[in-house]
Amino acid sequence: MHSKKSSNPMQRITPYLITVGLGLSIPAYAAQPETSDEMQSEVPAATIDSNGDGTTDAWDRNEDGQADAWDSNGDGKPDLADDDGDGQPDTPDEDSQPE
Repeated sequence: MHSKKSSNPMQRITPYLITVGLGLSIPAYAAQPETSDEMQSEVPAATIDSNGDGTTDAWDRNEDGQADAWDSNGDGKPDLADDDGDGQPDTPDEDSQPE
């Protein structure tokens, strides 16, 4: 007497379909781009309200408690900097401009 094998072909191929499905989905998952949390901009959010208007608009880059970079145009990126340490945005010197 012969044992009757599964007569339903779907029951016989289901393990193969699962294997193929996993084999195709794992490489697709690995190829996805990084999430937005990992793709944050290099410029952190401003942390100081330098002009008292209720909006943070300055950065303390050297962590001394004083603002040393400012966002003057509201784009969220510093565009004025104090690199000489006087507490005010640097302006180009007349002597340092190219002729």
